[in-house]
Amino acid sequence: MKTMVVYQSSTGFTKQYAEWIAADCGCEARDIKKVSADEVSQSDRVIFGGWIMGNMIMGLDKIKKMNPRQLIVFAVGGSPAIDDIVNTIREVNHLEDSPFYYFEGGFHFEQLNLPTKMMLKALKKSIEKKADQTEQDKYMARSLGTSYDHADRKYIEPLLENIREA
Repeated sequence: MKTMVVYQSSTGFTKQYAEWIAADCGCEARDIKKVSADEVSQSDRVIFGGWIMGNMIMGLDKIKKMNPRQLIVFAVGGSPAIDDIVNTIREVNHLEDSPFYYFEGGFHFEQLNLPTKMMLKALKKSIEKKADQTEQDKYMARSLGTSYDHADRKYIEPLLENIREA
């Protein structure tokens, strides 16, 4: 079965996960900007990974338009893999009937452009002012504005098990 690993990454965490998955699948991880619809349609299985912004998986719509035969999706975000977060991402991206995996990544604050940094600092202040903060709010308030790396190869194991069983 011909497998293709495609990703859209912003600060490198999604790319790292894609490279780990591709290495275990015996193929190359490819940036979505460098992949054609023909290449996607010629693959039996496409594993796509995108980073999260506002619960949306960046690049997912683009890969779906390329009509992959079988699509497995993973998303990488800065939050821990809490069921509520993962389920929200799955629902918002209409992945209820698709294999979907969420991997905690990290955050490279220093790599962001100035407008994004300013927006995140404002978001942090807004979260800190909330009276009834959720656990996710507290985590976000602690994390925004600082760099951290929680990426770990062990998180891809359930996805790899799914592929081995197929």
